[in-house]
Amino acid sequence: MPTPRAATKAATLKTIKDAFDGKKAKLATAAVFEKPAEPIATTLPPTRAHSSQYHYPLLVDDKSQCDALLAWFESVEDSRTMPWRKAWIDPSQALETSDKVEDVLNKRAYEIWVSEVMLQQTRVSTVIPYFNSWISKWPTVQDLARANHDDVLAAWKGLGYYSRATRLHEGAKAVVSKPSQSMPNEVSDLLQLPGIGQYTAGAISSIAFGRAEPVLDGNVARVLSRQLGLYIDAKDKKASDVLWKVAGQLIKEVSMHPEIEFSVVPGQWNQAMMELGSTICTPRPKCEECPIQKTCRANSEGARLSKERQSSTAVIDIEDACTLCEQLDTEDLAAIPEEELSDEEVKPKKKRKTAAKQTNTLSRYFAIGTPSASSNVDSEDEAANTASKKRKASATSSTGKSINAYCSLFPKKVAKKKAREEDAAICIVELCSPDDESMWLIEQRPATGLLASLWQFPQTTLSASDTTAANRKTSAQKYVVGLDAGAVDMTKARHVASFDPLVHVFTHLRLTMHAQHYRITDKADASDLTCSGAPVRKWVRTSAMDNETLSTGMRKCWDLVANTN
Repeated sequence: MPTPRAATKAATLKTIKDAFDGKKAKLATAAVFEKPAEPIATTLPPTRAHSSQYHYPLLVDDKSQCDALLAWFESVEDSRTMPWRKAWIDPSQALETSDKVEDVLNKRAYEIWVSEVMLQQTRVSTVIPYFNSWISKWPTVQDLARANHDDVLAAWKGLGYYSRATRLHEGAKAVVSKPSQSMPNEVSDLLQLPGIGQYTAGAISSIAFGRAEPVLDGNVARVLSRQLGLYIDAKDKKASDVLWKVAGQLIKEVSMHPEIEFSVVPGQWNQAMMELGSTICTPRPKCEECPIQKTCRANSEGARLSKERQSSTAVIDIEDACTLCEQLDTEDLAAIPEEELSDEEVKPKKKRKTAAKQTNTLSRYFAIGTPSASSNVDSEDEAANTASKKRKASATSSTGKSINAYCSLFPKKVAKKKAREEDAAICIVELCSPDDESMWLIEQRPATGLLASLWQFPQTTLSASDTTAANRKTSAQKYVVGLDAGAVDMTKARHVASFDPLVHVFTHLRLTMHAQHYRITDKADASDLTCSGAPVRKWVRTSAMDNETLSTGMRKCWDLVANTN
């Protein structure tokens, strides 16, 4: 008897076939790009003269390609083991076990939620052990809602972007505050929960509940940009809005929405698009392995260019011209690593005469099988024939590499802004006791923003004038003296040591930390260690420091001091 997972897999393509072949009338879907009356020929770079109709998603009308994508995902979904990937459960059917469908779906949605939040800017291989540990601690959303926030942050330690954990915890509390205490299945309701945006809401709604809701992350945006031939910055709001609409159009068409309200197809489709962008349609694509290569505009353009090797002179009426695409920058191809170029380009012939200077033109990088400018113009016929045979033997692979190189231009790359640089004094204050272990002063960061709710040693931003060790020491001393640390007299803090600076890089900040060790030895100062006011501060024993939820940077600063004691 087939397992539920095997049965679900077997039903996937059948559901798609029924959806496309069914005799029910399909309701018109609002298209982002108008469907052209006749097929539009592939445009030729670098001018790429085309109208907006050129970007109509060819996948919408190509059943075989949709089938191919789902069949491909079905064949590879088990190759990367992910504990949050499970068979879809039809909410209209009873389970063979004693579990209630509602409870199983609720847990499934919660697990997808946790996985999607953890996967934001984090690799799958890194997330898996964190996910397993998290679910073992808090297997349901109700368990997470009851958890202590410090324990939640501790479980997240090492994943970074700690505000994600805080919002996840707050979201769980919001779920259980409702009468049903269940995860919503509609995007509009999911968006009301803290920390859930359009992408996460679409993932939960489609994968767990089978609703025809789109997702758009960086991987899917890259796939769609190439499928549509959209040369744009996918992170730009205007571009993002367009790609969201196209993603919605595709998933509703392939899922036969609204005729079919729930099915396995939406979740499989979204996961297939994400998996494709993660493994094949990567920044350096492997187009020859792509199951939907046939409908890819970027791939078609690269193939045409590799054959014709010349720019189009076609001009389109300005009123009909596409207003989304930016001008293709032919210089971008010069930056593609050598392994992405053809064999002829990677291994130029030895020069016998002075070579003419080459320019970085688009046609140069797609001149498969043509003599380079550095070739000997007076070479003998035998040498030319030998080179010709070699070119023919490698023509297929060279063309494929050239197409991959062209597709890698999509979507348009935008130079990242340089991270802001900042220096800070990290003040590690030790309260000594002759009869007991030392205690250390730490404080909690704000509930929002960078490293939200994590604990740290008191720190102060250094000014541009604090360029010397002496100046940094003076600024840190003034800061420490003014700290409110309960009944402890901070004016008695004596400087013990300065450490070599540590650099910690965040997304938009390059922080140089100058750790300073201070010590207070007056036993009378330890009479009352309760700290009041904001920010929240507390004194922690040495033996308990490992259990505190310090950020990675602060943990490194602590190691500097701990290793010297």
